[in-house]
Amino acid sequence: MTRARGVTGSRSRPSGGAYSAANRPRPPSSARWPGIVSHTVALGLAGALGVAGCGGVSEAQDDGRAYFSESTDQVYEIGSSDARLDQLDERVSFGSIGDVLATPGGYFVADGLDPRIVLLDRSLDPIRIIGREGEGPGEYKFPSRLARADDRILVLDGGNGRVAYLTLDGDFVESKRIPGLASDIALHPELGLLVAGNEFPDHYLARVTAQGDTAFGRIPEELRVDAGGLFRWPMDLVTITADGVIHVLDADQLALVSFRPDGALASVTFLPRDMRARKLKSAQEAEETFGGPTRLLGTQSVTTLGPLDDGRLFARITSARPDSVITKGLVLDLKRLEAIPLIFPADRDRQSARGAGVYFEGLDRAVVNPMSTASLETAPVELVARDR
Repeated sequence: MTRARGVTGSRSRPSGGAYSAANRPRPPSSARWPGIVSHTVALGLAGALGVAGCGGVSEAQDDGRAYFSESTDQVYEIGSSDARLDQLDERVSFGSIGDVLATPGGYFVADGLDPRIVLLDRSLDPIRIIGREGEGPGEYKFPSRLARADDRILVLDGGNGRVAYLTLDGDFVESKRIPGLASDIALHPELGLLVAGNEFPDHYLARVTAQGDTAFGRIPEELRVDAGGLFRWPMDLVTITADGVIHVLDADQLALVSFRPDGALASVTFLPRDMRARKLKSAQEAEETFGGPTRLLGTQSVTTLGPLDDGRLFARITSARPDSVITKGLVLDLKRLEAIPLIFPADRDRQSARGAGVYFEGLDRAVVNPMSTASLETAPVELVARDR
């Protein structure tokens, strides 16, 4: 069975952006990405629709599924910026902000249009530029994802079809080829490199070892649909918590699907019910707007999934509440099944907040990529009581 990148009501008008092949960065290689240039790409990178609280801790809803419930008591609030790196800073100028990863010493930034990695200190002052455009060791074509595993930084370089390994100081160690088209990566202490992508249609992940590539994380039956042979751009996300559990964010179903290291399914939990319903409705509208499934490569509502030090996960997703507060992500408690929103306060400029990219560094800090710029800011984050 071939997995569709969407089911009824699961693909939509992207919440914030729609991009055709003519106005997005050129795919890394037309040889590796066949047929893409003739299609429309739609990515839901900013939520146009609101998140409505479900009230209380998660519970099984009337459809028999388990959902995260949005907290009615607390929110993580992004404060005013306290450091900034301007887009036109003479020391380093980004072509685009592909991803930002916080480390104890600073921030790694993936530049997708000027293919390289930039290392910044905690004040956003440039420390070093790592790599350049090319195909050789330590060179990049389209770095799009960053992940950390102990003393290594992983860089997903889709243009070269590989993952680069760096030290925490940014020194190049090695690179490994990856199968198919990849949307995200994670390094498991026992299983090794895991790649979310389209190599194995019945599975979320490919496990990459010296002995070859194998499928991992079988897609649950209820989340499968026959794609009818249509190509879909992979959008799923993967991360690993300290207990060794592998978590996949199913981009079509907006579900967190968790697996034990032996491959057994641990749980399936859907994002907050009202938010999910609106996002899926938006996705279906996008498919209709762009001319159907043969024209739409995919939509993406959740753009980052990562672990926090306390065992929770952060999922970056943009949505606007009726009270004008802009939600930029959800802190997912896997035990209580509660989602605490990360928000811009209501007094922030609504359009600017909606379009800003936010990288949640931890429980007390965030890195912000302001709307329509390639600049960066840092801001404190505070857990506060939620206005009723």
